[in-house]
Amino acid sequence: MTTLFNEIKLRGDVMIKPGFQERCARWLLLLTMLHTVPVVWITPVAGGTAPTIVLLVLGVASLLTLDREGIFLGLIALGPALVYSAIAWGLAWLAARTLQRIQPPLRHWLLAIPIVALLVSVYFPIYIAGGHNSSRSAHLFELFGNTFSNTELTIYCVALHVVLVLLFTGHLLRGDHPVITFAARWRKPVLATGVVMLISALLWLSYPVLVCRPLAELGSAHAQICVAKSTSRDQLYWYERAASSGNVEAIAWLIDHTPNRQRRLNWLRRGAEQGDAAIQFALYRELMRLGGSDTMAEARHWLDQAAEGNHGPAQFSLVEMLSREIYRTQSRDLLAERNGWLEQAAENGSRMAKLRLAQHYSTGGMGYPVDLANARSYYEALANAGELSENERTLQIDAAVYQQRLDELDAWELGLSNRNPDIMKSLAKRYLKSQLPGPGVRDLSISLMEQVAESDETARDELIVLLRTGSNGVTKNLDAAKRWLTKAAQSGDPAAMDRLTNNYMSGREGFAVDYPKAKRWINAFMEQYQGVDSDDARARVRHLQSQLRYIERLEDQAGGALLGDEKLKQLGQRNDAESHYRYALQLLAGHGKDSRSEAITRLHEAAALGHGAASWRLFQIYEKGFTSEIDLEAALHYLHLAVDQNHFNAARELAMRFEYGKRGIKQDLPRAIELYESTLAADHDNRHQWNLDPNNYNHFKWLESRLRQARLKLQTRPAVAE
Repeated sequence: MTTLFNEIKLRGDVMIKPGFQERCARWLLLLTMLHTVPVVWITPVAGGTAPTIVLLVLGVASLLTLDREGIFLGLIALGPALVYSAIAWGLAWLAARTLQRIQPPLRHWLLAIPIVALLVSVYFPIYIAGGHNSSRSAHLFELFGNTFSNTELTIYCVALHVVLVLLFTGHLLRGDHPVITFAARWRKPVLATGVVMLISALLWLSYPVLVCRPLAELGSAHAQICVAKSTSRDQLYWYERAASSGNVEAIAWLIDHTPNRQRRLNWLRRGAEQGDAAIQFALYRELMRLGGSDTMAEARHWLDQAAEGNHGPAQFSLVEMLSREIYRTQSRDLLAERNGWLEQAAENGSRMAKLRLAQHYSTGGMGYPVDLANARSYYEALANAGELSENERTLQIDAAVYQQRLDELDAWELGLSNRNPDIMKSLAKRYLKSQLPGPGVRDLSISLMEQVAESDETARDELIVLLRTGSNGVTKNLDAAKRWLTKAAQSGDPAAMDRLTNNYMSGREGFAVDYPKAKRWINAFMEQYQGVDSDDARARVRHLQSQLRYIERLEDQAGGALLGDEKLKQLGQRNDAESHYRYALQLLAGHGKDSRSEAITRLHEAAALGHGAASWRLFQIYEKGFTSEIDLEAALHYLHLAVDQNHFNAARELAMRFEYGKRGIKQDLPRAIELYESTLAADHDNRHQWNLDPNNYNHFKWLESRLRQARLKLQTRPAVAE
């Protein structure tokens, strides 16, 4: 090599170094031949596509293994490489010397033609016949096309062509050119740098042999991985050695390259025990495919471990598992846990977790509030991101779908700002259907429905039902339902008027019983249907007429017109006997058994103040009322009290009981006759102020008949006794 760099040629008797152009030509020819000489019997690819320098590197690296097999392989590689290098050097030296004797421009053409021919030839397919009747072709385009992912090879090829161009350019320069002077000055540093780079490259390529191999033999897992990556002959052996010491990278490689299912499962367990979250999740999926109760329990354990290891896909799988449990149990505690994992999965890059959050924020479901801005940020991140996940491809979700969701959000926000009733109603229904809604979601849906209900009768009816029933998770609000129902009735809605009437009559759905208001709405309803000639109208009118008759019967029971809620309260605040009595009758007639105890209390107060009719009504209640109210002893007490308070019906009832001796009273004909006579006398003398009806002639005829019967019984009783 010293001769190559420092050749001296003889001109006469003067020793002269070779010229700059000659050196350029020599190096140009040498590098070209070293990269185009076929080495068919040693290179694994077509001749001309493997530079001889590769053989040199391979030979030196093999020699450095310091074992018999490596040295033998190194000598095989170095032998042809050195022979061809020597031949190429000799040919380049002779050609360069010959070219120097030829004058330009012919010299330049003579140098360019063989070089271009040699270089161009390797860019065309070279067909190689092989054993077993096989054949193949290869060329540099094919080689580079398969190896451009190899950065080092790409740099080498580009650098080689740059050097060849520079050498040819240097050969063309004149001897007095400034570039030649500059190159002559820097020739030695450049050569020294080249040698250093060559040696460094050899060392770098031999790193697995020089450094990793001894450390691998000593048990270093990282060195074993290094050796495994540098060889394919005993790659499995070194990966297994590294994996046996717990190296996760080696375990992962064995998992990917082990076809046997049971052995692969063993490696998965080994990697999972080392704490690798990705392997733990892979083990979970493998166990889920196997099935079985024990296997499922183990799978859940490894899923939890992978999730705690911040593995996004594992966290999302845990979210989906918890979601199914939440749908079944409606547990808010599980929901909080599930949402915590969901947010962690999104932070760790799970695209499906981000999609779920976008959906939750847009619908207000699964414990999340409605937040269109947050939903937009997640959809934008998904639309602008790169590769789709496996779940997205399965669900056929792509960037176009995310863009469609963003367009929907634009439409919703615009509709809300413009108070578009269709958009507001659609969103209200969407928020009502959301499962396990977040804070304020149902209130937002009711707010939107109320805004739409001002001008939309259908929305108003739906709102009334929601407020009245508390369905879909809406808080029941009977006061608000009453307000909207009244507004609907005032607008002439027949269904609202009918329901409002029934509520005032029954006291349901947050209404207080108020028969006067019910009567007014019945009249308004009938007036609206007065001139309508249809079966439905006639049926409604008949129904309303029956309700009016029912109110009239209640008024008879109450002894006058039924009072509305306000007037009834005013009456109840009075403290005289008549007010107590009238208040009790109103409660008994038109307010149902919920007010019955209050009515009985008021009757007691009226009776204590000397009101005979109140005592008589208490007698009726205790003798013939509800089963829980019957008290015969109390009934007799209030019957006697009513008689003492000059109540006509009480006196007549007590007289009959004395006549026949029934219901806890012994027969006492004289007492019966006395009561009959005093009752009849009241028709002529109203000094006792009994509640007589002078028009009820038959009633007094009956009393006269009872008096005659009682006297006859008294007259005949001694004769019977004798």
